This record gives sequence, C-alpha cells and structure tokens, in this order.
Amino acid sequence: MATSQNRSFFWPTWEENKPFALLLIILLAYAIVFLAMKMEQLGKPEPYEHQMTFEGEATVTASPDVATVTVAVDNTAEDVTSAQTSNSETMNLLLEKVKALGISADDIQTSYYNVYEATEWDGEAYVSIGWTVSNSITIKIRDNALVSSVLDTAGQNGATSISGPSFELEDTDSLKERARVLAIADAQEKALTLSQTLGVELDTVVGYSEWTDSSDPYMLRSYAESAYGGSTSSPEIEAGSEEMTLRVSITYRLEE
Repeated sequence: MATSQNRSFFWPTWEENKPFALLLIILLAYAIVFLAMKMEQLGKPEPYEHQMTFEGEATVTASPDVATVTVAVDNTAEDVTSAQTSNSETMNLLLEKVKALGISADDIQTSYYNVYEATEWDGEAYVSIGWTVSNSITIKIRDNALVSSVLDTAGQNGATSISGPSFELEDTDSLKERARVLAIADAQEKALTLSQTLGVELDTVVGYSEWTDSSDPYMLRSYAESAYGGSTSSPEIEAGSEEMTLRVSITYRLEE
C-alpha cells in the first residue's frame, strides 16, 4: 500500500491532471490560431488602394559600332584540283588585302565552302562543264570608316559575290542602362507631380518592372553589284543609328 501511494504522488492520475491538461490544450489552440493569423498577414499583398503606380519612358540612340560583310569567291575549272587551286589563290590574295586594311584575323571567318560538278543543258541532256568551288568568308568590321574600303577591296580582288554590310551595336547593355536611368527619372517626376497634386505622401517602392522596344539595326544590302566590277572609288556607306525605347513601371506604397 505504501508503494502504491508513493507512486501516485509522483505520477498523478488523469483525473488529477485534467484541469492542467485542458488549460494546456486551450493555450496551444490560441497559439496556433494567432500564428496562422500572423502568417496570413505577412503573406497578404498590399491592398491596391494603398498603392500608386507610375510609368516612365525613355528613348536613346547610338551609332552601330560593328559591321558585317560576307564575301564569296566562285570559280570553275576542268577538275576539282584545278578549281580548288585557283579558288585558294584568289581567296588568299583577297584575305591578304583585307587584313592590310587593318582587319584582324580573329574577325574573319570561313562561313561556307562547297565543291560541286557544274552542268549545263545541251538540248538533250545535262553535260558536265567542269567543277565549281564556292568559298565565302564573313568579315566583322569594328571601324565603320573601313566598311567602304573593305567592300571596294573585295570587289577589286576577285570577289564574285558581296552581301552586306549589316550594322549592329555590339554593346547593347550600356544603351539599355542609359535608357533605364532616363525612364526611371521620368517615372519619378510623374510620381512627384501627381502626389503633390493629389495631396498624398509616397512611401517606399513595392514594385518595379521594365520592358524594351528595340528597333532592328540599320541594314544596307546588295552592294555586290557596284563592288563586283572593282570600282575605283569607294562608295559612301551610312551606318545609321540604332534606337532603343525602354519603359518602366514603379509602384509606391502610400503613407498612412
């Protein structure tokens, strides 16, 4: 009996602990409800009536800094070896002349090389007239002042086809950054003016987005006709300009 009484002293029965257990359950339930409400508030978006959104826009222009030209040399001979030899001699001379203008070898790439049997219709069937080698290179020109010289040099040194130039702005990030700064300033000016007119105070920025409208680079094509014959005077080549329009949207929280 003594042992049983000592055990019940250290280990109370459910009936003895029931009030404390019920109190603990109630407190735990309140804690769960409070935590759920707190999490809901944290994840709840700012009401639209407590926000104002302003849009800004900026358009910037820059001159293209890279021009690309494709030059091809085609020739036909009685056999493949003769055709390849003649083609290599012409192309190697053309490359030498182009590099002499200041074009780096790193900016010249073979873009196409093809050997095929040339045929013609003799009235009854197609007959072989030899073998044709077609070899084309792509030249990247980083100085717009050299574009006309490259076209002229290619035409005077055996090029049978010239296409381009196509102009582009290689570093578009700096152009976009300029547009972003101006577009944000435009949005901020609108925000200041309208908030003063409405008599409201703007707090922190709670939203931002941006998008661009970028026009295609200026393209000048089909110069091959004038360059093909090896003109003695370089043509006037205009690089034009590249334009980028960037729009931003800034959302402010209103002070209460």
